[in-house]
Amino acid sequence: MTAIAHTRAEREANLRSAAEQREHERQAVAAHYEHDPEIFSLVLDSRLAYATGVYEHAGEDLETAQARKYARIAAKLDIRPGQRVLDVGCGWGSNLLYLAQHSEGVFQGITLSPQQREEALRRARAWGVADRVRIDVCHVEDLNLRPESFDAVLFSGSIVHMHNRPAVHQLVGEVLKPGGRVLISDCYFPVQQRGDRDSAATEYIFVEALGYCRLIGLAEELQLMERAGLDILHVEDLTRHYAQTLAHWIDNVRKHRRTIEAMAPGFAAVLQQYMTVARMSFARRTALEYMILATKGAPTVDPGAWPIAQKGGRS
Repeated sequence: MTAIAHTRAEREANLRSAAEQREHERQAVAAHYEHDPEIFSLVLDSRLAYATGVYEHAGEDLETAQARKYARIAAKLDIRPGQRVLDVGCGWGSNLLYLAQHSEGVFQGITLSPQQREEALRRARAWGVADRVRIDVCHVEDLNLRPESFDAVLFSGSIVHMHNRPAVHQLVGEVLKPGGRVLISDCYFPVQQRGDRDSAATEYIFVEALGYCRLIGLAEELQLMERAGLDILHVEDLTRHYAQTLAHWIDNVRKHRRTIEAMAPGFAAVLQQYMTVARMSFARRTALEYMILATKGAPTVDPGAWPIAQKGGRS
């Protein structure tokens, strides 16, 4: 399947070998996350989720929305005692450590940022789950894992940084046990083009701010997952939720601009500019946000039984 290159960043990636692109992602993506975690603590929720929350109503605060998102991921992955979970692009450990605290699973995370690893492990020790948590600085394509060695794999706000999606999904299909689950929460382009995807604003987010991003269509992601032997169980549209999350982040950047500027000159402007463009993109649906759940073979739980419905029946 030939991938469509929507942006200049993708076209340049297509000119690199797989090894060269991995190295490019390793360096370019990590640079954004290597800033002091204290900066992100001023902008994000207390667990440092760098992905959308889930809101019940427009006036809800960021902390509540992210807590709902953590609970939703936990409900969908349904981690049982002793089960092994791989968090690809675990960041500062927001989801990984929530799952460790709310289940008896065993967790492995990977990140491209040594700063993120250090902070995540510090939190694991502080929250009493370090004995069940391992985090490595590693690119996903460099993992050497035994086949059928994990019960669940999670990508939250991370797969967008990975160019070679067929290889990523093939790895997931191989390492999952029968009945294993994979959950992806990330950004996509609508198949119908809305706006200029090759604009200076898009390039600013994808290259200048975040190092490397590749948005594909939802159907393309699902097809790649199916080709890797996975069955799609559930897809949720969280686009409006991400616009709302970004609005909170932007307010926090503005509120703490002087402190952020003192810690990392120029970084507050980067955050505010890229988040503002991103918020407009999701509000206008020129970019979309989905949460996808798939399984390898027959699911071990009934999707209709998940306790994820919100008051009023809306998510």
